[in-house]
Amino acid sequence: MEDIQEKYNHLLLQNEALRQENEELKLLLHAHGIEYKPKHAEEKDAAYSPCTFPSVKLSIEERVTLFHSLFKGREDVFARRWFSKTTGKSGYQPVCINEWRRGVCDKKKFKCADCPNRHFAPLTYQYLYRHLEGKDENCCDVVGLYAIMPDNNCAFLCADFDDKSCKHGYKDDVLAFVGVCKEWNIPYAIERSRSGNGAHIWIFFEEPIPAFKARRLGNAILTEAMRHNGRMSFNSYDRFFPNQDRMPEGGFGNLVALPLQGQARKRRNSVFVDDDFLVYKDQWAFLYNINKMKNKEVDMLLNLHVCEELGALTTSSESKPWVTPITQDISKSDFYSEIEITKADKIYIPLKAVSAKVLNHLKRIASFKNPEFYCKQALRLSTYSTPRIISCFDITDDYLAMPRGCEDAILSFLNENGVKYNIVDETNHGTPISISFQGKEREEQLAAINALLMHCNGVLHATTAFGKTVTAVAIIARKKVSTLILVHSKALLAQWHERLTEFLNIDYVEPPVPNKRGRCKKFSAIGCLDSTGNSLHGIVDVALIQSCLDGDSVKPFVENYGMVIVDECHHVSSITFENVLKGVKAHTVYGLTATPIRKDGHQPIIFIPQFGITECLIRYKCSVNT
Repeated sequence: MEDIQEKYNHLLLQNEALRQENEELKLLLHAHGIEYKPKHAEEKDAAYSPCTFPSVKLSIEERVTLFHSLFKGREDVFARRWFSKTTGKSGYQPVCINEWRRGVCDKKKFKCADCPNRHFAPLTYQYLYRHLEGKDENCCDVVGLYAIMPDNNCAFLCADFDDKSCKHGYKDDVLAFVGVCKEWNIPYAIERSRSGNGAHIWIFFEEPIPAFKARRLGNAILTEAMRHNGRMSFNSYDRFFPNQDRMPEGGFGNLVALPLQGQARKRRNSVFVDDDFLVYKDQWAFLYNINKMKNKEVDMLLNLHVCEELGALTTSSESKPWVTPITQDISKSDFYSEIEITKADKIYIPLKAVSAKVLNHLKRIASFKNPEFYCKQALRLSTYSTPRIISCFDITDDYLAMPRGCEDAILSFLNENGVKYNIVDETNHGTPISISFQGKEREEQLAAINALLMHCNGVLHATTAFGKTVTAVAIIARKKVSTLILVHSKALLAQWHERLTEFLNIDYVEPPVPNKRGRCKKFSAIGCLDSTGNSLHGIVDVALIQSCLDGDSVKPFVENYGMVIVDECHHVSSITFENVLKGVKAHTVYGLTATPIRKDGHQPIIFIPQFGITECLIRYKCSVNT
């Protein structure tokens, strides 16, 4: 008895010493201006969702079984998170039973994907328990589930929204999506992501259904949500799990990190929340009472909304790349005021003047389905990092920035709805120049010149040997404004310099250069810019497209011309060309090409950004035999 009393007294003294030490540390923190907050104080003070569910008492085994019954994917293989303390990088990789086994696992000789001794571990109770327990500080016990089963079915659909893909914040997108789910009586669960900067929306099925059917349902919900929230990004179409209709050859499809991760839960992340993003106090009661969709309910919704899977978009067909989406269910009441359209490097439309439905339609004018995605999907190849939809617009806090090539389609849309608008022209009309053409155009060249001069943008599609360069030189002489010609190779730059010198008479005298030393080069009124030098005059200049960029930024001189001509403009869909054209503020922009149709189907990028999407403007064809 005396020993127990002695130990008790010792513990009291030890406790008092620790209490005093804590007080001293608090004072030290206060002296340095650091606020002290007890551990888990935030969690205790944080509000929980007022929604309650019938209480359930589940053993640990029953909780893991419930979890497994909801989040079902491939059972024969799964992935686990890895983290490198050296680089700070992380990711997921399939779990291999033979990993690090001496004489079997040779990481120096083989990459895991090519290892002949690879033996995948099945997803068992033990791995799910560790995932939920979350003892590993680096979260290397987090399970990544492959959503598509070997028979191309899936047991859930998961939509991913985060601040990276939702530039205006993910919460509005989530609420728009779940708003449609409520309207269509679709049960859903919102999970705050592991980082806390996004959310997953889960829809569960009573029985596994074909992945393509689940994805069609998700696309239809998202398309309808975009009618209510015009700011939603088309990137969201690529953020579904599963992300493929069928299992890709040689792969497992994309994976999704399962919720209720042990470490993240301590920060109130990777947990289920209500529509106000408040955490459900009893996560297991919520999961126990969640409803699942029946197969016949999915079929019924798809029959009702089959036409709304992706919504209308500008077509990427070879025959009619200018065809814009059909206006649906939009009236004059969707326009709140007279619209002031600002035309500069892009066409800017104020967001406050239009409804979400109008904004959604305008965005679709500047977007088209990516043929590369559907080609890969048909071949059962991985579509990872290949977007389903390509968009050519931007959204700022106050404006929708549309490509200038969409101008005719935008004005036609406004006129159809009887909307008043005025255009503020902020484009650069250039500097007048004294110039004349020293040549004679052929009849077919004159026809092309007259057709282009009727518009401030357009593409000349003519065969080789037509004389596109000479035709463009004649247009420069008629417009008589400062002009920049953009080319993609030094050979073309030299050709243009030669033709401009031959066919143009420019009244421009070299400005005197004080104290000029060294050999005097022959002066040319035609300026050039490439990797070897810069002799731009701002009158008539030819520039290599790559030399117009300074890192990722467009050099300021690009916006100083009244007219820009892009030779071989079918290259515009390359990132370099597209980025430079985004910096062009010239009032007049023309493109020249013999092959406007691209193998990758990206020809709408040629037409949409600057040149136009109207048939009579971009499809002017001239044959060499005309």
